[in-house]
Amino acid sequence: MQERGIVAWMAGNPVAANLLMLVIIVGGLASVDSITKEVYPTFPSETITITVPYPGSSPEEVEEGIVRKIEESIQDIVGIEEIRSQALEGWGVVTV
Repeated sequence: MQERGIVAWMAGNPVAANLLMLVIIVGGLASVDSITKEVYPTFPSETITITVPYPGSSPEEVEEGIVRKIEESIQDIVGIEEIRSQALEGWGVVTV
């Protein structure tokens, strides 16, 4: 029975396999300068989550002390379609 496929062909033709490897390496080295590199890349984000710890507080205190203040300060920003918030024991979460 004869094996078929690219792996079997490359195993039978080591020169072709080495040439292909060389082409891939040279192509990668040639393109390394044209690749965009960023430490902190910018990307469009549909949602922003603000999480604030408030240790030892009840959900009511978190709502009054944190969540409502964040909601009030960001509600007039242009482009915000929806604001969701959660007041939990010890922390609050606002999703914009």
